[in-house]
Amino acid sequence: MSKVTLLDFEEKDLALLGGGNHEVELMSTRWEIEDSESVAGVGDSDVVFCQLNGEGTAEEIDSGTGPDFPSLVEKGGVVVCFVGNADASRLTGFIGSVPDMAYLDSPSFPSIRLNQSGPFRPLLEKFQPSISQARKLFPEPLPEAAWLMDSSFGRFEILAKSADGCPVSVLVRKGRGFFVLLPWFGEKNIEVAGYVLTDVLPRMDSWAAEDKDSRWLEKEEYCFPVLKELVLKREEEGRRHEEALRALDEQIRDIKAVEQESFHKLLKAEGPELKKAVLNALAYLGWEKVVDVDAYWKNVIRNKEEHIWLIEGESSSIEAGMRNDYFILVVVCGNKNWAADDECALLQKYKGRRMQEFGNTGMKALLIGNYFSATEARLRNQPFTSVQIDEAEKDGNGLLTTWELFRAIKAEKENRISKEEIRRRIKEKTGLIQFDV
Repeated sequence: MSKVTLLDFEEKDLALLGGGNHEVELMSTRWEIEDSESVAGVGDSDVVFCQLNGEGTAEEIDSGTGPDFPSLVEKGGVVVCFVGNADASRLTGFIGSVPDMAYLDSPSFPSIRLNQSGPFRPLLEKFQPSISQARKLFPEPLPEAAWLMDSSFGRFEILAKSADGCPVSVLVRKGRGFFVLLPWFGEKNIEVAGYVLTDVLPRMDSWAAEDKDSRWLEKEEYCFPVLKELVLKREEEGRRHEEALRALDEQIRDIKAVEQESFHKLLKAEGPELKKAVLNALAYLGWEKVVDVDAYWKNVIRNKEEHIWLIEGESSSIEAGMRNDYFILVVVCGNKNWAADDECALLQKYKGRRMQEFGNTGMKALLIGNYFSATEARLRNQPFTSVQIDEAEKDGNGLLTTWELFRAIKAEKENRISKEEIRRRIKEKTGLIQFDV
């Protein structure tokens, strides 16, 4: 039975990797965590998986009082590091000082080129879609066909390169064992660790023998022109594929930023950010006038009270519309719990004041709330009580969750409901407003 240490993983990961032919333990280098175990005990491990991410430090390792990972590897151990968003000292604390190592930021959703040989190729092919970060480990790009790199630290076998040829994943042998630096797979890190144990490590001995006995035959000196041409053609196809993926990744990022993110804020924001998201959503639905009350009264000393006005009618100005046209005043609320009675009571209170102030009796008040904001939207409970809903209906007012508003907008984008129908439902429905989508 081999001893496996998970370093800076979570308790749930221990359960996922435990069992089988491995004795698995969980340890931490994050000394600021109360009751964190020392990592000195990992020195007798056969395999160590480390997550290099976040603000945790490896001071004890750096100071020499922690485990000697290079010695562990020299004796035949394996240290696998998932390289995420952490300081370079975290990495050198595990593997030692490596000349010329850069540890540079790379874009999210990276396109990478894989070494087409070796036992880690199937792993990287399988989990490549889950890579969220692939840090450049060395600053200089390597030639197209170069997948080995010698340094005073040892011989690096390049497992994957960035689109511009810089190593982003490497294996380096030391004595009878080796280090592996892998990209960051996020929540899939533990699944990748399991794959290393069950599918990669058992093949390492046969791969090492093959590497020693026959891989030299792949050098250019032994390559006929027709094979070299095919290899170059394959690499060119790979580059085109990577360029296409990069273009798609850029489109995905643009769409998320422009088309999606502002509507996602309906489901996660609070305060001014939530009000801005609601303003954006109501404007998208095509109301004639969507007025930010704070902005309208910015030069007037008064209590702003409600947050948004929706005005529809023939009047050309906001001032005329608030007196003569169809008028909805909107209160925007949000928190991690249910709707409070006081929040719902504000609707009738503010509506009464505006009716008297503007002389417009054809008003409706609407509460739009992002409640239970810390919970996934589709799993949220109904935030309004039956009493709150009944009172709103009696007063001719409406209660609408941002999740319901988001669902309606999503349905409109899918051509299952029109903007006009959404606006009509908001105008006509009192009490709890819902959409059959």
